[in-house]
Amino acid sequence: MATKSGPQAKFDDLYSSVYRILDEAKKKHRLVKLYKGSHASANPHQVVTDFGQHFFREQRGLFSYACSQRDGTRPPTVDDLDEFDLQHRPRTSVRAAFDILSNKCRRRDESPDSFLSYLVKREHRLGAYRGGSSGLDDEARSFAVAHWNQLQFSVTMDDVMVFSGGFKGVFFGFCASLLYERDYEELRPLGGRILVPEGYYQSLRLIPPLLGAELSVTPDLTAESVNHWLQTTTGHTGRAVYVPIVNNANGRVLSRDRALGIAAAVLRYNQRHPDSPVFVLGDDVYEGSYLTADLHPQPIGAITGHDLGDATLGRMSDYTVTVTTPSKTFAYPTCRIAFAATTNQKLRDSLAHYRTLFSYGRVPQIDELSGIAALCLTPQTWVDDWNRVYRSKLAFLQSELANINDALGFNAFHLDKPEGGWYASLRVSPRIFSTKLTSSIDAFAVLLHYGEDRTDTGVALLPGELFGYRYRPDNPDDTFILRGNLAVGFDDLREATARLRSMAFALRTWGPQIEGRAKQRARAVADVDGIVSRLRN
Repeated sequence: MATKSGPQAKFDDLYSSVYRILDEAKKKHRLVKLYKGSHASANPHQVVTDFGQHFFREQRGLFSYACSQRDGTRPPTVDDLDEFDLQHRPRTSVRAAFDILSNKCRRRDESPDSFLSYLVKREHRLGAYRGGSSGLDDEARSFAVAHWNQLQFSVTMDDVMVFSGGFKGVFFGFCASLLYERDYEELRPLGGRILVPEGYYQSLRLIPPLLGAELSVTPDLTAESVNHWLQTTTGHTGRAVYVPIVNNANGRVLSRDRALGIAAAVLRYNQRHPDSPVFVLGDDVYEGSYLTADLHPQPIGAITGHDLGDATLGRMSDYTVTVTTPSKTFAYPTCRIAFAATTNQKLRDSLAHYRTLFSYGRVPQIDELSGIAALCLTPQTWVDDWNRVYRSKLAFLQSELANINDALGFNAFHLDKPEGGWYASLRVSPRIFSTKLTSSIDAFAVLLHYGEDRTDTGVALLPGELFGYRYRPDNPDDTFILRGNLAVGFDDLREATARLRSMAFALRTWGPQIEGRAKQRARAVADVDGIVSRLRN
């Protein structure tokens, strides 16, 4: 590559190019947008907005809010917290969070009711920094601990950190902690590798290269694939495994059996190689969003050697940073806050360093508190209701695709049934197309532009390459993969399937023309062939 002066004006990486192709198509078509990641609810549960009103009116926190419905003529008592739990049925008990905070911070001569009175009265001033300089992030951390404790994590308030920047803020700090070494004023990149499953969170593509690391993609994250990767990368620095509770593309949920196998592989390896351990990033952002009733989800960070029948193996939390946010299951994506936990003191210290360096520690009070309110105060019934909505939309979409396949006479479209989240991988048969497409990016372009100059055409999904999938033309059974989103209205799903049907029949007659122009339009925006030929993960 030729050297240049000045900033780079154009980026031909896959992520940037896909969204540039998409933005260009939006100028020409009124697309059905099945690519976005938002929850189907327009807002988080009302408890979040109610708390927000309380905060801005009173500048007081979650325990003040929980006690605000009491008789104002008397001081608050812990019974008020029990009453709040009874009346509102939050996913995480307010009383449990209070007990955690009280046990850590209450003075010996102070009663629980007196400590609660202090919490209820204190103000969270907007002009004060959070965390180490002014404190008061203790409420959010106590709720986070209560949340994790009910998922069988053994963490304390000292193990919890709050990040701005959402999941990516934690991921940036996690990668920097493993991939860089600071020696006085010198910062040395060490390089590294991160094992991820096909279907990984697409933004994972962006950060590791900035820090000199590569992604190693495996078709499935299992004990066998982790063991194989650990053996083949022995001696490499900066290794980590990305373990999502719900796969971001195909919706596969981390079952207890699979999680135990992965944990056993990591803990046994680290026991044998204490000087070069492998670390884990547990992505629990979609925790609670489950579509199948008989699942047994297992967060990777909660597993211990006791679960594996060998207490000497220790705890996964000593090698794992677990991340959760209010952005997905709790429909609060505008709150760019993440809660992270690890029992590894050195890893926490490193995360704290890079959190400060990247300014991810300056968390706005309202974001921090409303974020943990969404995570903890939302009733489980609300989450369950939305899971039922997604199940009904999945069933509707599967039925509509089956009707299209019947009309075409072959399985043109197949939806991998997700177990969690609200994404699904749509498999598109190469038989639909008249010409040879080289990647799912080409299929993505045809779905955008099959209507050519007609405005009310086009379906926008995301190509599988963004999530680590690869189309292999030499495999006669391979399919193109496009990730779609179930978190849209039934009218959108109905229109999307109508357009897929229209596209499939149009391609039977004018396939070469439509496909040629669609590929041409995509290549006018980005060097698709060059991008595909350079893909490494």
